Amino acid sequence: MQLTFDIPEKDLVEFGKESIKQEIHKMLKWLKIKKSFKIISEGLKSVDEKTYYRELEIIRESAWNEYKKEV
Repeated sequence: MQLTFDIPEKDLVEFGKESIKQEIHKMLKWLKIKKSFKIISEGLKSVDEKTYYRELEIIRESAWNEYKKEV
């Protein structure tokens, strides 16, 4: 059994353009996310370990208190 489709060259070109646009859009989105993570990482390097854990504990306590209010 053989199945053949006749697709005009113009449609293939248009499909290719759209596919490339979508891939570039995805790549730019991931590059923006990667850049954001790099900025966050650089910012965290300046925070010492004690301050980090102190802030983390404050955030956890705040989240826990908010959860208890809702329950």
